[in-house]
Amino acid sequence: MDNVPLTRSVLFVGEYFSLITTVSLVEELRHPGEIDEDFALRLASEFMLGYYGWDVAAVSKDIGVMDE
Repeated sequence: MDNVPLTRSVLFVGEYFSLITTVSLVEELRHPGEIDEDFALRLASEFMLGYYGWDVAAVSKDIGVMDE
């Protein structure tokens, strides 16, 4: 169980969309001092930008991070 990374679901809500994506909090990617919520948000935003080319955080009106 110690090798199972934590996961968080990140909810992005925009004017005409809502999107939930789940990320694994892989410690090697964490910035020094970064809390879980900020880390999950950054990973989810970077994934959406890198994979889909969409800066979803920039067009979101509300963003929430949920515990799994």
